[in-house]
This record gives sequence, C-alpha cells and structure tokens, in this order.
Amino acid sequence: MTAGHGALAALALLLTSPGHASPDGTALFAQHCAACHQADASGTVGLAPTLKGEHWARLGAERSYLPTVLLKGLSGPIKVGAETFVGSMPAFAQQLSDAELAALGSHVRRLQGAVDEAPLAAGEVKALRELPGSPPQSRQRRAQLLGS
Repeated sequence: MTAGHGALAALALLLTSPGHASPDGTALFAQHCAACHQADASGTVGLAPTLKGEHWARLGAERSYLPTVLLKGLSGPIKVGAETFVGSMPAFAQQLSDAELAALGSHVRRLQGAVDEAPLAAGEVKALRELPGSPPQSRQRRAQLLGS
C-alpha cells in the first residue's frame, strides 16, 4: 500500500467513525421534541400543536420556515384548527449544531409527509443561523405564511 492509499484509508475510517456519523433526526426528535409534540408529531392538547396537517402544507412550502423556528424559537398565540395555543417553543440554536438541526428538521418534514423532498443541509441551517430572528418574529412569519 502506498502512502497515498494509507492516507485515504485513514480518512475513510475517520469519516465513518461514530464521532463523524451523520446526526440521527429521529433520535434528536425523541430527545428534544417528542415530550411536547409526541413521537408521531401529533401534538399535545393544550400544550403543543401537531406538526402535521393542512397548515404545515402551507408552512412547509417555504423551506426555511421550519429550520428558522428550530433555530430562533416561536412564542405567542397561534391557532391550529380550532385550537389556540399560547406558549413558547424553545430555540435550539445554542444546543444543536447545524448538522443536527438539519437532521431534526428533515425528520419532521418526513413526519409531515415530505418523503421525496431533499433533506435539509447543514449549510442551509448555517445560513439561517446567521440571520436575525426571535420567537415573536417566527410567529409573525407563521401568520404571514398562513395568511392570518
């Protein structure tokens, strides 16, 4: 084996080692979201809205909406169907990396039925992370997207 092949083998080993594995969106959802939104994203009455349904078809049409909420949070009253929720969705920008947030957002999008959609990329999340935002601004953007 030549030195070049050895370096390539070492790089391949490094990239496939557990420390460099792609984040698991399902596990991240279970750890950070399921307590409020349930494992199937159906929500909890009076606490957290469903992450599926007609409203998400419209919200999901803007690819940046979900990762922005994951990064910046969301607060204030929102209406989903006939139910009003008043609370606060925490921002995960300080807790999760761009790759973790991309994996988490991609998992949520799959739960919403977007199985053929390209997964979110860490670079997309990084670009959104650098933009200003806040929980109330996320709620305002939500209202704009829903036309309410």
